[in-house]
Amino acid sequence: MSRAFVAGLGLCAPGHRGTATWSAAFPGLEVSEATGELLPPALRRRASSLSRMAAAVAGQAAHQASVDLSRVPLILGSAYGEIAAAVEMMREFGGPTALPSPTRFHNSVHNAAAAYLSIATGNRGFTTALAAGTATPAMAVLEAVALLEAIGGDALLVLLDEPPPGPFESAQPYPSAAAAFCLSYRPGPLTLAVMSEARRGSAPPADLPDGLERHPCAGAFALLAAVTSRRSATVSLGADGVGAWLVDVSPVP
Repeated sequence: MSRAFVAGLGLCAPGHRGTATWSAAFPGLEVSEATGELLPPALRRRASSLSRMAAAVAGQAAHQASVDLSRVPLILGSAYGEIAAAVEMMREFGGPTALPSPTRFHNSVHNAAAAYLSIATGNRGFTTALAAGTATPAMAVLEAVALLEAIGGDALLVLLDEPPPGPFESAQPYPSAAAAFCLSYRPGPLTLAVMSEARRGSAPPADLPDGLERHPCAGAFALLAAVTSRRSATVSLGADGVGAWLVDVSPVP
């Protein structure tokens, strides 16, 4: 993997509707779940909270980087995807109709959020959805940068997860949260930071608030914190069965 340039950011987390309020401690803002304004009203009514969250952060990052959402390749990473919709769908089996509703079914697939974004923006280009447990941010970054190596230009990376509902809730709770990054093959006037080639190693955990250090995509929030700090840092994107994936992040004046 070669280096990539970060040109846009998006964030949706408790207390935040964007990166402007990001800090090591939440500001105590009352922020409800993402409304997904990027989605047309008809799509928004059918979309899950996870898909609306994906739309929120994708719109923020694309706007900051001035990329065309109808053309930019999209990589979505999520350890569990539409887990809440999937569990609700399974609960409908054995009910009065014995079959889930069509809306519940199509909202339960792993790439549902990517599909909603593609439909809303008219983007018929490259779109993919990945799952790799706690290594999901690392694998999604590798996918995005490999794509940039192949075709150049820009890529929009969205990383998100929501807590599984009962009876699958985690012993270490975490909030619903999402982050997005617009990555570019070359630097430009809107470039915020440069991200090095990924490597194996170890790094101290990032100082993340309110359970985000336990989030399956914690590496995405660590990366976002490094970019917004405007300081050079080594970031762990997450670990797989072999070890951690690290990147070095440096600000671009």
